[in-house]
Amino acid sequence: FRELKHLRKLNLRDNFIRNGSNLWWGKYLSLYNLDLSGNKLQGNFPDSLCANLFLRELILSRNNLFGSINSCMGNMISLRLLDLSENQFNGSFPSLLISNLTKIESLVLSSNEFQGMISLCVFANLSRLSELDISFNHLEVDTEMMSQVNITSKLTILDIFDNFLRGTLPEDINLNFSELRHLDLSGNSFNGNLPMFFSDQLQMLDLSNNQFQGEIPYSINSTMSCLLHLGLSRNNLTGDLFPKNSSLPNLRSLLLNNNRFSGTFPYALSKSMKLRIIDIQNNELSGELSSYLPVLPKLKILVLRGNQFEGQLPVKICQMRDLHVLDLSENDLSGDIPDCVDNVTSWLGRSENAVTCIQDGSRNGTVFTYKGERRIFEAGFSILMGIIDVSCNRLAGKIPIQMTRLKGIIILNVSNNLLTGQIPSSLVNLENLERLDLSHNNFFGVLPHELVGLLFLEIFNVSFNNLSGMIPIANQFVTFSSDSYLGNPDLCGQPLSIKCNGSTETPPIYARAEKSVSIMYFAVLI
Repeated sequence: FRELKHLRKLNLRDNFIRNGSNLWWGKYLSLYNLDLSGNKLQGNFPDSLCANLFLRELILSRNNLFGSINSCMGNMISLRLLDLSENQFNGSFPSLLISNLTKIESLVLSSNEFQGMISLCVFANLSRLSELDISFNHLEVDTEMMSQVNITSKLTILDIFDNFLRGTLPEDINLNFSELRHLDLSGNSFNGNLPMFFSDQLQMLDLSNNQFQGEIPYSINSTMSCLLHLGLSRNNLTGDLFPKNSSLPNLRSLLLNNNRFSGTFPYALSKSMKLRIIDIQNNELSGELSSYLPVLPKLKILVLRGNQFEGQLPVKICQMRDLHVLDLSENDLSGDIPDCVDNVTSWLGRSENAVTCIQDGSRNGTVFTYKGERRIFEAGFSILMGIIDVSCNRLAGKIPIQMTRLKGIIILNVSNNLLTGQIPSSLVNLENLERLDLSHNNFFGVLPHELVGLLFLEIFNVSFNNLSGMIPIANQFVTFSSDSYLGNPDLCGQPLSIKCNGSTETPPIYARAEKSVSIMYFAVLI
């Protein structure tokens, strides 16, 4: 490399370079761009890099560098882009050094161990700075200083996710940062009311996981027509969601879960026809869901669990043909399951079909119950699975035959309802099913032995029904414990201690099946 005297750009990313000092960086005085990300570099910030005063882009992310930033970095005044993310740099935040980088446009210091108090004024005075990401550190930001100093920043991206920020946000934050497109202050300890005004150019606003209180400001509902992602989940916000005259025409994802919002489902979202994700779970919303839920043709995820919605399951769901995840559990819904569910085409195909969601940059996901555990699915994930969870309501009637055609479903949970009838043997058609929960209903009759054909089934629960006869004993059903069958006194066979017909022998119907399988195996072997 030393012979390449006119080298301008050097990209050695994603290799196994361990010792950067082996490369005599001071020799490359003509180098403009250097990318050593994704290597195994260890130790402190390489001193030799500081000798290159013409370096414009320096990317050292995803290495094992540690310690404080070398003071000589302040001499690299030509830097436009500096990315030191995903290392182990620590100590006080290098505010003084960064203030010397007057030409810096993009500064990414996320996922390190910087600590202490900093002032955003340092960054606001960098007139060319448009992207600032200091998320995943241990920083405290002096927001009071922001409200006292007359600063105007050209920042378009401000990301301070997961730090120790506290206090209230300035009411005039839109004046300080009028050109912001992306603002992520989630995962901190902000409190008080939300600012009355934000930049009307914002496309991504995430204030989740804080301690904000009060209502959503009218400006968010009316003037932020560019907004693509709105995340206010896990705060203490109250009041109605959106008034009827709200307009968010470009909104793709709406995450407002775990607050104390009241009122009905916001019908104003009928103007947001580009919505892909709605997560308003664990609030205090009520009213007849079927009267307020609009048809949103591009919706992929609808999570309304843990509210007080009532009335029938909305038939409008059948018109949202791209819906993948439906979670209406823990409400007060009643009536039958609509027999039009097979109109949702995404539930008919295989669950691994790729679906491209809006890449909104949010790190705060949507929580589902998956395989018996609470899981977080990121807002920008690209592969969705079919999930239907209507548990803990007052649904009645039978499982519609149309539901047994949904081959793209991997989770079906109808537990804790008033469903009745026999369990359909055609559920075996749900060939990708991994979890089936029919517990705490009024199902009766025998367990269809055809269900042993569900070869991917990991969790199965039919407890507390009125089932009778022998439990199927093949394939995945060998793995289920007695907890899956509790509260059905007329069921018998393994894994229960109740024997069938006073004997542990296999009943004739299963004996014939096992004999047929043996004969077929022997024939194939020959």
